[in-house]
Amino acid sequence: MPSQSKTPCFFLGANAPKGYYSKFDQLFNYDPEGKCFLIKGGPGTGKSTLMKKAAAVLKEKGREPELIYCTADTDSLDAVITPDGSFVILDATLPHAVEPKYPGAYETTVSLCDCWDETVLKENSERIMELFNRNREAHERARRYIAAAANLFDEAARLSLDTVSQEKVARTALRVCARELKKRRGRQGTEKIRFLSGVTDKGIFMFGETAEALCDKIYVVEDDCGAASRIFMSTVRRAALDFGFDIITCRCSIFPTEKIEHVFIPELRLGFMTSNKRHPVTAPPYRVIHSKRFVDEKKLAKHKIRIRFTLRAATELLNEAVRCMKEAKAVHDELESLYIPAVDFSLVEKKLERILSEIE
Repeated sequence: MPSQSKTPCFFLGANAPKGYYSKFDQLFNYDPEGKCFLIKGGPGTGKSTLMKKAAAVLKEKGREPELIYCTADTDSLDAVITPDGSFVILDATLPHAVEPKYPGAYETTVSLCDCWDETVLKENSERIMELFNRNREAHERARRYIAAAANLFDEAARLSLDTVSQEKVARTALRVCARELKKRRGRQGTEKIRFLSGVTDKGIFMFGETAEALCDKIYVVEDDCGAASRIFMSTVRRAALDFGFDIITCRCSIFPTEKIEHVFIPELRLGFMTSNKRHPVTAPPYRVIHSKRFVDEKKLAKHKIRIRFTLRAATELLNEAVRCMKEAKAVHDELESLYIPAVDFSLVEKKLERILSEIE
């Protein structure tokens, strides 16, 4: 994976308990003056390489793009987008398949399927079909382990919530917001949804340097159980939007519809992040807020052993999900090895030239 340094990197999909959860719809602003390229093709046909080259050209033009990576292969790009959303290029194949809404007027579909020799693929058709099926099965196993882990993490959060002063958490969050944010009258903020971490073939992977690319000041909430941090981040999110700031909300990949882990306010170069043993925050914090300060120790003593056991069991289930993701990645690598000899990459380069000319 390239150095993130000044480049914000995220996931836009998550291997979640109920299946693959996609927020790729967040990429499209449907501006008639914008450019959106939907790349279609099989494994090993050059989709990610094409996007990396497009990203490099955007950087040369001074338009630092946001990079969206693949949870199934953290070295592979799924999308590239400029900060204003005026240029988008993405892998529009499964599991985040996208079809054009305004074909030709807004989206341009670039198919790499006419860059391969089907006779070569037909020779290996039986093996290719077997590998696609094995890849899907490995992902399904991973999601079942993630679902089981989610139930246990939810139980730990429920037990912890019983010991937490919710009012105290909310008051602390509002006090920080009052200090850091100045209300803009007559303006409601906008929100982008992203994932900063996910269950991947490389473990619980987190784009740690993205926070440093976006922020000069970071408040870190240390919370292993996720009860206090969930209240804190939800309060910060609501306050930032009501105060008129545009934010990036990073949800938890295990609870993608209900739990917020991080909130970034790029305009202020300000961030609020959750740190725990599964994905510790590595960026230097401006201030660390320990969840223990909101906890009733007497109540916690009743649940401590059960919480510790539940978190340990949930973490083991996630480790098993990671092993399944590694298996899926190995199968995908074999699929690529069968597709690559069938692809005429000179034709892929010609399609790239067309996209780069649009950047120009």
